[in-house]
Amino acid sequence: MTPKEYEAKRRLLSARAARAIIDAADVVKAPDWPDTRAWHVVSGGEVLVVISPFYGGGSRTGWRWWLAALGPSGDSRHETTIRQAAARGLADWERWVTEPRR
Repeated sequence: MTPKEYEAKRRLLSARAARAIIDAADVVKAPDWPDTRAWHVVSGGEVLVVISPFYGGGSRTGWRWWLAALGPSGDSRHETTIRQAAARGLADWERWVTEPRR
């Protein structure tokens, strides 16, 4: 993703507005859950974070997450539980939408 594409997807929010969105967020099964076992963190009908199983050595060893607006990054960010992955993803989403533009 180019820097221009990145900025086009990002919207700048105040810390208070971002916190209100996070406080209203729920973790729900993704529509394709039977096939992917993915979960979504949703607020106001918008998917903020995607959580999917992380496999290591042939078995699920945790949950990886990424910001829905940016897609998977390919790095090894993963957590032990779905709730931990959701909290980590929301913290990154909050930083992403509140950081000043460069």
